[in-house]
Parts: sequence; C-alpha cells; structure tokens
Amino acid sequence: MAEPWEYIHTKRVLNKYGLPVGAFDPEAPGEQTYDIYWMNIRTKRGTPSRSHEPEATLRISAKNEGEDRHLGITCSDLKFDNTTEIDAQCENNALTSPKTWTLKYSNGSPAGKGLVEYTQKGEIRNSRLFMDDKEPAHSKTLGPYTADWCLFDAVQRLAVRKDTTKHAFDLIEEFSMIRENQFLIYRGTSKITTDQSAVTADVYCHYGESVIPTCYYVDANGRLFLVVSTRRTVILKKEGS
Repeated sequence: MAEPWEYIHTKRVLNKYGLPVGAFDPEAPGEQTYDIYWMNIRTKRGTPSRSHEPEATLRISAKNEGEDRHLGITCSDLKFDNTTEIDAQCENNALTSPKTWTLKYSNGSPAGKGLVEYTQKGEIRNSRLFMDDKEPAHSKTLGPYTADWCLFDAVQRLAVRKDTTKHAFDLIEEFSMIRENQFLIYRGTSKITTDQSAVTADVYCHYGESVIPTCYYVDANGRLFLVVSTRRTVILKKEGS
C-alpha cells in the first residue's frame, strides 16, 4: 500500500520543490512558509486540474515567551484573495495548546463584490472555549486540546524530543469549532525520495471524528517539510523562494 507522500500529485510537488537541507532548531524563534495544493481541483467536467499551481500559502512564526509559546499564523487563499491571520498565545506543551488568540479575516475582492472583514477573539477559560466572550454551540469541557495550525508547530518539537506517545485530544478546528475524539500518533519513519535526493522522515498522523486523516513528515533536524491528506498537499518553501 502506497504511503501518502507517494500520491502521484504529491510526488510531483516533491520533485518540484525538493527536500530540505541544513540545520534547523524548532525551539528557536523562526518562521516557515508553506505552499498548499488542493487535490483533484477541477472547474468542470473535462477541464484539466490546476493542481500544478499552489492554491494558498501558509506562514507560521513561533517563539517562546516566558512560560508560553507564541504563534503568528497567516493563511492566504491565492485563488479567492482571502487572508486569515491568527495571533495566538499558547501553552508551551506537547500539543502547543492555544490559550488566547485573535483571528482576523479579510477578503480582498473589490468593494461591493463580496468584501468581508471581521475580527474574532478566542479564549480558553476553565477548560471551556469562548469566542468573543460567548460559548459556541455544542461546547464542552475540554481535555487535552490544540488547534489545527498549532499541530504544525507541535509535531516538530515532538520529533526532536523523540516523543512517540499516542496523544488523545480535542481539536479546535479553524480556531472556532470543537472536534472531539482526536488522536496524534507516531507511525515510525519513512524514506522519501525525489528525482534528486532522499530523506528519512519521522511520520506523525492525526485522525479522529469528522476530520480527514493527515500525515506530517518531519526531517532529522525537526523540520516539518510535508503535510499530506487526501484533500491537500502542504509543502515547505525553500528560504528566499
């Protein structure tokens, strides 16, 4: 059975971007930028896929602030000109659990043609999720928890610490919606090859209720360079590209 990185589309993207090289420290302050490719994107029957071009970009900065972990996240949709920015103060723990955050969304469409902008504040109080000081529908008391983009930071630090624990948690999807019964497991290593080189990666997989299973590939230096699901391929951009 093929590994997720062996999907035809994902291998094409890997060959285009290449594999990462050089030193990396996930605990040091830094920023990483990824391109996002959606799988099997077609505008209508018979129209070729646009998946040879990235559909979105993701930028994540991370640094320790005292006992906390601070993340700055920007996701830009290149097709519809939408941008989501998240400024999150997180627990410095295995899952980089967000404690407070501000989410800003903007749509760059011309005025009068769907322009939308809003700001939303989130917070965890006594293990309960609050959005703009109100609990969302179907709320619950959280156990261990994290948010989807926080996993990008978490898996790098887990890999460096050789953490192979099976983590059970609640997911705050898109920093606004709770998904219960989530799991992050260590699947071992996988040798990833391109036309130019090869690397052995640690593989962490996230699965659970109402989410698409996703695999995270981390190199020997603790650098997350590839994220794959049946819906999308997310790949690290080279510095300066």
